[in-house]
Amino acid sequence: MVKRRLIDSILSFFNTCCFVGRIPFAPGTFASFAAAALIYFFPAVFGNVIFAVACVIFAVVSVNLERYEGEDPGHIVIDEFAGMCVAMAGHKATLLNVIAAFVLFRVFDILKPFPINRMEKLRGGYGVVADDVVAGIFASIFIFAWTRFA
Repeated sequence: MVKRRLIDSILSFFNTCCFVGRIPFAPGTFASFAAAALIYFFPAVFGNVIFAVACVIFAVVSVNLERYEGEDPGHIVIDEFAGMCVAMAGHKATLLNVIAAFVLFRVFDILKPFPINRMEKLRGGYGVVADDVVAGIFASIFIFAWTRFA
């Protein structure tokens, strides 16, 4: 039996967003939904720009500490959590905005239009996180345009 180091268990806990990433189907969607729910119910903490930046930095460090290399593993979902926080950073956490951010973020994250698809090519954990951050930025731009011009 292989013993896991404590740091590996802690990294797994964070990288799977409290083990949401272990859900056997659509773990990224569930992590995005968890972030959306936290943003909606606790907007002062989860919906601000500083928290989003901290989330992105934490995700990059955490994924890279896991010494990840290769394709984006499905169980690592901290990047989806961070991307959803980026999508809502600076927006009012109304139900409509949170739903719009969730849907837009998931669409951009799944379809990966240019330049999101290029971000995945970054080495190691940087690519894992960068594509979701850029998807969050795209979703945020759409929400800014919608709330400012609609």
